Amino acid sequence: LGVADGILLNSRGNALGLLQRWGEARAAYAAATTLSPRDFESIPRSNEALALMQLEEPAQAEALVRRIMRRDPNFVDAFALLAAVRWMQGDPGGTARAIAQLCGGGDGRMWCARYSTEQVVLGRWTPRAVEAYRELLKEKSVELELKNG
Repeated sequence: LGVADGILLNSRGNALGLLQRWGEARAAYAAATTLSPRDFESIPRSNEALALMQLEEPAQAEALVRRIMRRDPNFVDAFALLAAVRWMQGDPGGTARAIAQLCGGGDGRMWCARYSTEQVVLGRWTPRAVEAYRELLKEKSVELELKNG
């Protein structure tokens, strides 16, 4: 098995997700991560975290997201995903801190603007993750962070 297999397994996970077979999708994403080179592994790993969110396993999803953030700090979607995971876990402070990380750095204002609506995650994230993101955008501390970014 090689790099192409990691990409194919990620695509398989996407197809299984469209069929709402989240457990199987998660397994495909996990296998894809194992076979992927470091410059691609964040994609199937984030997809696995999204599947875990759909399976109502936010603590496991958070562990994967934090691993992405350590291994690939330029993978900006991970910061938004962490915000959604923290929101699912009932942690508005952690949610706001994740958004602050998203909005930080040299390109922070651009990312802040891009992630200020649910449109950026629609069609890419699982339904439960999208709903969490939609709800966290209503949180006052998050609104303030996105506004002041």
